Amino acid sequence: MQLSLHQLLFRAFHGQNNILQPVREELGLGRGQPKILTYLLDFGESSQNDIASYFQTDPAAVSRMTETLRQNGFLTRTEDASCRRANRLALTEKGREAALIWRRRCSDVESIILAGFSAEEAEMLKGYLRRIIANFAGAGNG
Repeated sequence: MQLSLHQLLFRAFHGQNNILQPVREELGLGRGQPKILTYLLDFGESSQNDIASYFQTDPAAVSRMTETLRQNGFLTRTEDASCRRANRLALTEKGREAALIWRRRCSDVESIILAGFSAEEAEMLKGYLRRIIANFAGAGNG
């Protein structure tokens, strides 16, 4: 039986998730929270709107996730001096450690994904995935 592209993408996602879900649970993180921690690791102190825009997701969802992260000691939230309605988010040491562990495990998964691929093939795959993402964005679904 030939699998459709949708089925192949789903199976690839599911394979990755099977490896990363236990790591996320060990770190005490919910779905979607690791990407917020790694965003803050990469970009430093940021607003919830910056994060929502970067991930092309609902600001209310980011707000819920960041509130849980704050309550669990992964990040701090302070009022933005330039706009009292906005908050600035920053990693705590616990959040930084969790983000680094997550990043290392994602790198391990990437090695599994790309096993047997040449460097050229790996770059081609990344290019194809970028085009898929751009196609979704162009269709109003990104």
